[in-house]
Amino acid sequence: MKKIAFFDIDGTMVNVPNGMMHPSSETIRVITEFKNQGNYIVVASARGSVPDSVKNINFDGYILNDGHYIIFDHAILVDDLHTTEEIARQIDLYDHYDGCYSFGGHAKEWCSHLDHPLMIDHLKMFQGIDTRPVGVIEKFSPSDVEAVSCCAMFNHVDDLIQCYSELKDDFTAIPYYAGLIRMDVYHKGFTKGTACEYLYQKLNIDRMDTYAFGDGDNDTEMLQLVGHGIAMGNASDEIKKYASEVTDSVDHEGIAQAFKKHFNI
Repeated sequence: MKKIAFFDIDGTMVNVPNGMMHPSSETIRVITEFKNQGNYIVVASARGSVPDSVKNINFDGYILNDGHYIIFDHAILVDDLHTTEEIARQIDLYDHYDGCYSFGGHAKEWCSHLDHPLMIDHLKMFQGIDTRPVGVIEKFSPSDVEAVSCCAMFNHVDDLIQCYSELKDDFTAIPYYAGLIRMDVYHKGFTKGTACEYLYQKLNIDRMDTYAFGDGDNDTEMLQLVGHGIAMGNASDEIKKYASEVTDSVDHEGIAQAFKKHFNI
């Protein structure tokens, strides 16, 4: 029977803040061997596009924007763009709560306050850079934006909470209260977890033949909706509660150790 494995990127395959910009050679080896045995490997990330760090791995599919952009076997299955009205409403709220924001599309990015410390911290966390990125659109109106998601960043948790409370009934918003204070905002509908479930059911794969690796708050549902939800050792204790097992950290070959355990690879 075919199996399928889903992989978060940040904190699971790479660790940008620690300088680990690409998956280890051992991680690539076990994932590739798993695929060569006739199984599927799929990225499941909050990112809106596939980063260079994992492009050298021949994934079968990509669940991006926490489930709102799904590609499998080069076919787009879900593409959930925000309307102009939804973009305008978000901008008004983020500005009201003194937030910075970055709207993500498939090939473009629209960012406010690109030189703001919050935006610089975001670049360090996810791209490992503290210099101005090339190609980001800074001056735009709501009608210019073709985005699937938005990451809004705040100086204070109270601002995040207030903004979240005004959006949560109409959008899927995933708040992060520690570290970089932020939330990822999408349409109501798919989440990373339900997207994984949708894909393995579409492929007629039994739930007990499904695996997922993650470490972050947005991985919670994914870990619950597969047969084997495997939390990385660097995940928080709260995230580990939702996993069926815990492997080692991203810096210590956590994925490879789990593949050796389950598949003797």
